[in-house]
Amino acid sequence: MSARPEAQAAGTRRSPSRPSRTTKLSRDAIVNAALTFLDREGWDALTINALAGQLGTKGPSLYNHVDSLDDLRRTVRMRVIDDIIEMLNTVGAGRTRDDAVAVMASAYRSYAHHHPGRYSAFTRMPFGGDDPEYSAATKAAAGPVIEVLTSYGLEGEDAFYAALQFWSALHGFVLLEMTGVMDDIDTDAVFTDMLRRLAAGMGQSES
Repeated sequence: MSARPEAQAAGTRRSPSRPSRTTKLSRDAIVNAALTFLDREGWDALTINALAGQLGTKGPSLYNHVDSLDDLRRTVRMRVIDDIIEMLNTVGAGRTRDDAVAVMASAYRSYAHHHPGRYSAFTRMPFGGDDPEYSAATKAAAGPVIEVLTSYGLEGEDAFYAALQFWSALHGFVLLEMTGVMDDIDTDAVFTDMLRRLAAGMGQSES
């Protein structure tokens, strides 16, 4: 007697524990998958085997394209930095002073909330250590902000310090939001007021 139709169907089903591999493996494909993985699972969960499982393959297959977990994580962080720099340059293009500060800060805040895992990769220490290329990349992330700050008359070391102060304020605010510390507060109003005060302080630096 032939097998029942439902039994035949059951025999052809894929195991739910292992997703099918639909993406051809390459370094770029692996890095893109890691970025998506980060936002879903978080930085600490990113391992070669965990990512391989999401791609429907085995860990050793990834080693044909990445040297190690450290290599993968470094590449992911470099990609995140490049994405943030591109985002800030895009939203800040053609804008100056308070207008530029507002749109760049809002874009930064939005990125952190929409990509929490990537944001964690961006802000995780150490920033560079003995990796000159990575250290240079992290410093370059301040470039778009420093360019805007020149419209306030800030230059050189003053502009760099102001950019660090700007980032410190944004990073602190974002962390307080993401950890739920300000759940009972109108965070949009607080954020707007914070930016107003930051911009006012930069303007005073011209005198």
